[in-house]
Amino acid sequence: MIENNLLYIPLKQASPINLGEKLGQVIDDKYFQPSNLFSKDLIDLTNIRNEIAKLKNIEISNKEIDLLYNYLTILSDFLEKKFPDDAIEFGWSDLLTHQLSTHKLRSFKFEKLNNIFQLGAIYSQLALKESRHTDEGLKKSCNLFQLSSGCFQYISNLVDKYNTIHFSSDFRNETVLSLMNLMLAQAQETIWQKALNNTTIKDSVIARLSLSVSEYYSKTVEFGKLSDFIKLEWLNHMDVKKFHFLAASHFRLSNVALDSAEYGVQVAHLRLASKFVDLAFKHKKYVSQFVIEDLNGLSEVVKTKLRTAEKDNDLIYLKIVPNEVDLKKIEGASMVKPIYSDKFNNEPSKEYFKELIPYVIVNVAQAMRERQDDFINSRFHEPIISLNNMLNQFVTERGLPASIDSIQQPENIPESIINHSKEILNLGGIELIEKIILENQNLSIECNNLVEECNKRIQLDSNEDDMLRKRQGTARWNRPSTAEAAKELIFKIEKMYEYLDQAKSGDSIINQKFYNIKSALEVYVGGQKSLNSYIPNSTYSSLDPEVLKKINYLRDLLSQITTLEEERKTFLNSLEIKSRDNNILPKLIEKYKANPKEINDLDANNISIFEEIYVNHLKSFNIDIDYLNKSKETQIELENNINLANNEFIKSYQATKDSTTIERENSLQTLEIAYNQYLEIISNLNEGSKFYHDFLTKGNNVLKDCEDYLYKRRLESRDLEISLNTPPTPSQSNEAGKIVSPKSSKPIGGVWNPDAGIKFG
Repeated sequence: MIENNLLYIPLKQASPINLGEKLGQVIDDKYFQPSNLFSKDLIDLTNIRNEIAKLKNIEISNKEIDLLYNYLTILSDFLEKKFPDDAIEFGWSDLLTHQLSTHKLRSFKFEKLNNIFQLGAIYSQLALKESRHTDEGLKKSCNLFQLSSGCFQYISNLVDKYNTIHFSSDFRNETVLSLMNLMLAQAQETIWQKALNNTTIKDSVIARLSLSVSEYYSKTVEFGKLSDFIKLEWLNHMDVKKFHFLAASHFRLSNVALDSAEYGVQVAHLRLASKFVDLAFKHKKYVSQFVIEDLNGLSEVVKTKLRTAEKDNDLIYLKIVPNEVDLKKIEGASMVKPIYSDKFNNEPSKEYFKELIPYVIVNVAQAMRERQDDFINSRFHEPIISLNNMLNQFVTERGLPASIDSIQQPENIPESIINHSKEILNLGGIELIEKIILENQNLSIECNNLVEECNKRIQLDSNEDDMLRKRQGTARWNRPSTAEAAKELIFKIEKMYEYLDQAKSGDSIINQKFYNIKSALEVYVGGQKSLNSYIPNSTYSSLDPEVLKKINYLRDLLSQITTLEEERKTFLNSLEIKSRDNNILPKLIEKYKANPKEINDLDANNISIFEEIYVNHLKSFNIDIDYLNKSKETQIELENNINLANNEFIKSYQATKDSTTIERENSLQTLEIAYNQYLEIISNLNEGSKFYHDFLTKGNNVLKDCEDYLYKRRLESRDLEISLNTPPTPSQSNEAGKIVSPKSSKPIGGVWNPDAGIKFG
């Protein structure tokens, strides 16, 4: 236990994790390389993380500092660049409060912040290990406190930079800035203590140093009271220190007044010193005995000198004692600042995962695989489905094959109708459509609710911003309004509403199509008995040989449709295999090996340098595009032939058709239309289902953006309110009409010059 009148920051407690094993699982799952290729690196990282997890308060040295800086370099230079940020879950327990609170997050950035926190804590503990009785010890202690403060400032900057990640609440600004200012207060206090040891430094200078210490403690308290992680003992300690050094400042100013024979001013400063000492005692509960002993010592000196000064002034000098507001103000002399260690920019001690493909390559390969799938779908699958639908519609519009089936098969059910019935039953019949319609209705409701949730987040921000704008005043509350700050999100939400309105209209049309053919579908799913009842027989008549020849030619053309559709089906199956085997990853790896540094430094969203590779990769499908174009030409020619043959057939037979033939033809035609529309409706419903699922995926991203936006705006509001409600910092106080404590116009030999700053050694 460090016995001192200052505070050290306790280390966090890292949840145990076999880092190497976890990284190995990620490599095996997401990369195209076996993890055993990197076994040495994985073992090394496990050992480093285990050493960090074993760190204990007080039992620390510079060795632990080097360990943490090395791990931070590994995180920044290798793990963050080679792996996705959410690859591994890290857990850390905060020991600032009495109750142990563990926070978990899948993020290397979270791991980095916690290790920087550990550095800040270690620097604070090393600072307290230095001697408080020698100038060299005070010099080292002051530097270590400033390094600690620099760690917390770095954390604050990184949290702002990583504003899309919801870190644990112990990394909120109020906690981090309270710790940062606490370290600065204690660094400034060591300078004050060193100044006390130098008998040549004047009281006016020590007064300014004391005031600055008080101001830093004041800032620490203000942030600390807003935090759930700064405990009462610490807040009381900070309050005692704040008033202690404010009292010490006035005590030193009383000495300045005495030296200038301003006896009334001397009494005024001593009264203020006494007042602030009394205020300090009000916060002494749970505060260290060392701090209270210091306060008792100051109190005794102040009270004694006050009694003497008041007595002398009342009996001898008879000077008017000015009010506090009439006393000359002085400016605190802040001699400290957060120090950002150069070790944060250390070169790595060794290279890790040298042969591991960076995750950006794996990510790009996956993204391009998805783009290739979309390309295959839009360039081949969808056009072929469209061509088949157009061909079937073309045939159906001409009453085929119903017109020739009704003649050649006046009593039997045509084979095509039987096949249609089987296909409809195999697909799921009417129940399939009703099931998908219901699912899509539920998905539509879910999508609407999602958009409403997005809108609620924006509306919440608008309401909160309006409330705070009214409370603080428009002139002071000078940040952008919700309409301006959330402009892009509002536009996205409006587009989402538009898409859902269009989808609703499309669903209505599809549903109506289904109800129009439902009775015909019931005939299909009723089987052969139902078909026999629905399709009337026609009168058998002997066909003219010329008509029969035309019918057979027509039927041959219709069989070519079946052949063409089968060819296309085979083509699509082969294309799927080709697409699966045609992997773009080797080409991306080749690009990476040509310039690894450029790829490692890439932002995950900036992958434009790979675009040329993707464009060239797609050229392997040019031969397939040629096939599709030829298939289109074949269809056009086939449709022309069918059209001509059908017209010839109609001319030669239409006049001889009787009523029974017409009735049978109409029934068969109704069933043909129902079959084609059934397939079309299923396709449309599946497209609708895909639309809703895609909408939910993308919509959830928008919802996350809205939540991140709201979270960021609330932090921004809190910080802005703090800045508006907080007194100026030491460097900002009393900018107008500054009155500096008396000092000679030229530096005197052997006396510290405040303008030159304190120099140790």
